[in-house]
Amino acid sequence: MKKILCVLFIVGIVLAGCEKDDICDPSTPTTPRLVIKFYDFNNPSVVKRMNNLKIVGEGMNYNNGVLNNNGSQFWNDTVAYIPLKINEDVSKFRFIRFAQDTLLANATIDTLAFNYSRRDEYVSRACGFKTNFDLFGIPNASPFVLNNDDAATSGNWIENIEVIEPNLDNENETHINIYFL
Repeated sequence: MKKILCVLFIVGIVLAGCEKDDICDPSTPTTPRLVIKFYDFNNPSVVKRMNNLKIVGEGMNYNNGVLNNNGSQFWNDTVAYIPLKINEDVSKFRFIRFAQDTLLANATIDTLAFNYSRRDEYVSRACGFKTNFDLFGIPNASPFVLNNDDAATSGNWIENIEVIEPNLDNENETHINIYFL
């Protein structure tokens, strides 16, 4: 009987000393990216695919654009996912339409700056914090600035921009629609 109690006591001490692994589950939501969906300007209800769109962040070299889900720098889809800066209230990008590997001769470029406020949210001990964004979170600031003009809604290839969902707390919904020809 003493042996059984001794074994149970040792097992209890061993189990009490165990800690939960600090591994963040890959399915845990993290800092969301800005989801942009592209539409046909002449038929606004029709989603339109981008071909050879390259998105380059401010301070990034042309050869180091934002990567799509396949790891390519060229977006050939109806949706783009843009990472916003978590330590600043503005992120600027060049949207280069008809981009080539090294040649910009046929490219058309619009610059977009996104203004937002940030909220850090605790996820877990293993995952830490994630940052959520609010595109209307800065008073008297437009949620986006096209080609350095606060009043512009059309640019070199972008015909119109529309904020659909200003709160970025997940990537399951579209945040901005861009209409182009």
